[in-house]
Amino acid sequence: MLKKRTFILCCLVLLLALANLYSLSFPYDKDLSTVSDVTLGLTLVIPGVSGLIVPSSDYELIATTYIGTMSTAFTARTVLKQLVHRARPYVGESDRPSDTSEDYESFPSGHALIAFSAAAYTQTLQALWYPDSAAMKAVSYATWGLAATTAALRVFSGNHHLGDVLAGAAIGSAIGFLGPYLTNRLLRHDEHAPQILIGPTVGMQVSL
Repeated sequence: MLKKRTFILCCLVLLLALANLYSLSFPYDKDLSTVSDVTLGLTLVIPGVSGLIVPSSDYELIATTYIGTMSTAFTARTVLKQLVHRARPYVGESDRPSDTSEDYESFPSGHALIAFSAAAYTQTLQALWYPDSAAMKAVSYATWGLAATTAALRVFSGNHHLGDVLAGAAIGSAIGFLGPYLTNRLLRHDEHAPQILIGPTVGMQVSL
């Protein structure tokens, strides 16, 4: 009985700690906010380095998949922010951004969602298509590092609660994984899979 009560008490303490961490936030810092914009931009650009590594025959497929993945991430970010109205940590502070249009769009962190989509996309692409490429692994590590930095800065800059960033990172990672994974399943390893045609004629060809 004592062990059971101790276990229940530990669970309650853990839940309380997680609830406090979920709402963890810092005062608004304009400089750190600007740096987070820069790291997000770099996170989106770094996967483009793969164009210097992969065969030219894969350019079109990778570009199409990456654009589709990031478009999905941006759409998810926009829809969720409209559905979930959570105040940003700086709401009510005297030292805060002058633009109030995003005051209640804290969940999820769009920066974290998009950055982690790019990172998960790059790693999944590398793991599925170029598992032996040391250069692609380096690109993947760099993208993850920038994504993690972006997420941390969104908390430290006072733009988001920790929970907003963790949610954005989780959702973004799922989207980033699905992009190249589904492309790999549908287009690369199945000769009967639908093939996307891009150019003067846009459509879908199905081999039977």
